[in-house]
Amino acid sequence: MSITLLPAPRAAGIVLRPLHPAFGVEVLGLDLGMPGNAPVPDLLHDALMGHGLLLLRGQSSLPERLARGLAVLEARLLDQAPHQGAPRLPLSVGAVPDLPPPGWAERPSWHTDRSYAARPALACLVRAAAPAGTIAFADQRHALAALPPALRARLDGLRAVHESPLDPALRAEHPLVRRHPVSGEALLYANPAFTTRILNLPAAESGRLLRRLFAAATEEAATWRHDWRAGDVLIWDNRRLLHTESHGPALEALRIEGDQPTGAAALDMPWVMAG
Repeated sequence: MSITLLPAPRAAGIVLRPLHPAFGVEVLGLDLGMPGNAPVPDLLHDALMGHGLLLLRGQSSLPERLARGLAVLEARLLDQAPHQGAPRLPLSVGAVPDLPPPGWAERPSWHTDRSYAARPALACLVRAAAPAGTIAFADQRHALAALPPALRARLDGLRAVHESPLDPALRAEHPLVRRHPVSGEALLYANPAFTTRILNLPAAESGRLLRRLFAAATEEAATWRHDWRAGDVLIWDNRRLLHTESHGPALEALRIEGDQPTGAAALDMPWVMAG
């Protein structure tokens, strides 16, 4: 794969190396622990919006100030989006798994964090202090684009129920196709761990359609797998990517809570401004 230089002068000495043809880059030449790196949140936010997933190796820490900087940048952007409500982006510190321990849950582990909440998680930052197994990611922009046109058109306007396997009272309804609030891209928004049924469809039809969407969401062409090494930091856009479970004592996590999913039709409506 080729190495692409970041375009901005502020990124001198830093390069991006693609991880997958559709998404993800390794950020080379950046130490998150170095003091005085004022442009780092802006730089990483731009890369995250463009590629969905960032990998940084050999990191000695996962600075909370970085996550807070990313949250501030997102809040500013969401505040400018007419289809968004007032942004609320609190930071959750510590690894709080969405799923039961491995081997306990009956459902597959592919998920997007807290999709059973009205405002699911926006982004995740995780660092491995030691080798910690494998985590996989799947790009939902690619997954949606790969669907047959007739099936893709059918999804517009459909909504699905997302429920927590730990507490059925934690549930929300979201569009099957959501718009990314920053890029405006259409994304498939359903996952095997939390999405339980499609509204306004018979149960059998809902089940068949969900199985087809889950297969598309996690197909090999849309996935990338990473074996954790000590010092690895992964940052991903929780709106665009599905991921498999990855938690344990070797992993530390910061999570930026997020925005309310908006369907594709919402951005196609004309906006009227009084004044």
